[in-house]
Amino acid sequence: MTGRAQAWCGGAVAALSTGGLVWYLVSVGLDAASKWAGVLGLFVAFVGVGVSVVGLRRPTPSGGDQSVHGSSVGGGVTQISGAGNVRIGHGNAGAEPPLLPEFRVGERRLHGQSVSDSRIHGPVDQVHDARGDVEIHRDS
Repeated sequence: MTGRAQAWCGGAVAALSTGGLVWYLVSVGLDAASKWAGVLGLFVAFVGVGVSVVGLRRPTPSGGDQSVHGSSVGGGVTQISGAGNVRIGHGNAGAEPPLLPEFRVGERRLHGQSVSDSRIHGPVDQVHDARGDVEIHRDS
């Protein structure tokens, strides 16, 4: 469902809920509706606390694997994960890419940051979970 469709559905649910609450308030009276609202609010608070605890205990997903496999790159390869203040500069980048290596069927692929079975003409930089100030400069 697209974001626009979700917004329209959310608006429709909110409008119907507001109409239902107005109908309930008119049909049972203000005093009875206030008592039910207090009880309902208590259960909504319990559910909210439970959802918060589950959200805090759930492990954060790792950023997926970054791999270059069976490739032919004329320049360099730079892989960065979980960055913060990373600055990489290379001089004389880009050349005619070498021939593509043959792909071997059934070969095990590596996880994390990896460059395997590839021909790279330039530098290969792999930075993982840097939370500040990584600078790599090569001018050749």
